[in-house]
Amino acid sequence: MTLTSLPQAVLFDHDGVLAASEPLHWAAWEALLAELGVPYNNSEMRSFIGKTAPEILVTLLNRHTPGWDASKFNVIQLAGRKADIYLELSRVQLQTYPGVQEGLKWLKSSGVKTAVVSNAKRRELESTIRQLGLFEYLDVIVCREDVSAPKPDPAMYLFAATSLGVQPRNCIAVEDSPPGLEAAIMAQIPTAAVLTNFNRVALETPVPGRPELKPIWIGDGPQDFFEWLKNRDLRSNS
Repeated sequence: MTLTSLPQAVLFDHDGVLAASEPLHWAAWEALLAELGVPYNNSEMRSFIGKTAPEILVTLLNRHTPGWDASKFNVIQLAGRKADIYLELSRVQLQTYPGVQEGLKWLKSSGVKTAVVSNAKRRELESTIRQLGLFEYLDVIVCREDVSAPKPDPAMYLFAATSLGVQPRNCIAVEDSPPGLEAAIMAQIPTAAVLTNFNRVALETPVPGRPELKPIWIGDGPQDFFEWLKNRDLRSNS
């Protein structure tokens, strides 16, 4: 599939797409795991990109603390503690990727609807979006509490499209991880991938067992995505 004109809506993941937040997440995880006596390994943590904090905690505890007691390790409360550490760090260190604010302004001026679609909890998500000065450019914010299942389930993207009043085929989703791409693709939304956290090979075939399902564009970062999209706008007006 190719895109020959502007979509009616662009649906953005947050971490790794709008916000250069991964180093702060790693620091928050390292601090939390030190409190729990669980070893921190950056390569291991990177493999969890796109998963929720409770899912990550369960996997880590199963690997490093076999037979762990759920009464002593409440993964929901621990995920909240990790979010607290992350938000404290983000107040002074979080930044957008280059070109994000300008790109969102351009979409708004072009009449294209926008949404953030993230596995993060609303408290964390809205706090960072406001801090980064992006709130006014977004029409909808979809977070983990809004649907019954997180990415890679398509529910989040379907909910976002419905909330915007746009058919999935008339949107484009921008993601940085295979689980996020899978969620959008399975919602029948054309997808774009940015190489901020995964290599091209990982993003070219994000849906397990379905090598024919691919993003329609892959590029280095959000700024490149906006430039590519502006070229579609020029083509539609020529």
